[in-house]
Amino acid sequence: MAQCGAKTRSGEPCKRHAVPGSSKCKLHGGAASKANKANKHAAKPGSIYSQFLTDEENNLLASIELGRVDDELRLTRIRLMRVLSRENEFGNELEIDSEKIEDGEKATTSKVRDYSGLIDRLTARVESLERTKEDLETRRLTNEKLRRELEDPNKGLPEPKQVIIGVEDASRPDAEQAAV
Repeated sequence: MAQCGAKTRSGEPCKRHAVPGSSKCKLHGGAASKANKANKHAAKPGSIYSQFLTDEENNLLASIELGRVDDELRLTRIRLMRVLSRENEFGNELEIDSEKIEDGEKATTSKVRDYSGLIDRLTARVESLERTKEDLETRRLTNEKLRRELEDPNKGLPEPKQVIIGVEDASRPDAEQAAV
């Protein structure tokens, strides 16, 4: 049986037998399992929304920066436009909700979508995002104002200077000598 190829703390080779299929003993990691492969089916960045967007919406989404209120606002407005167009197209008509095949028969479930509820919810979301955007802008301006006040405590006013004015009597001939 093969010996372990690792070295001990003293620098001598390990005298234990290696695990079959490895060059190390159990103590030095010969029985350790290999690292698991990464999840190949995990969602990739941007794939969650992009699966359901049209080509035009994907192009618009590509120009959006991530992690900003503006991006979420744009996406919510896109969703609102979709709901408005579907309401215009279907109105109060029955839409197929689901289809099931049971015992050889096809059963469909239909319902009238509540587009007004969806529109109200998305409009409220847009309003909330715009309010958040305004709050962030107000905070940014307040922070900038405070930063400027800390940098320049005089608020842009000139600093006072000490001025000494010396008055000499020019009518007396010995005035120059007296001033000296």
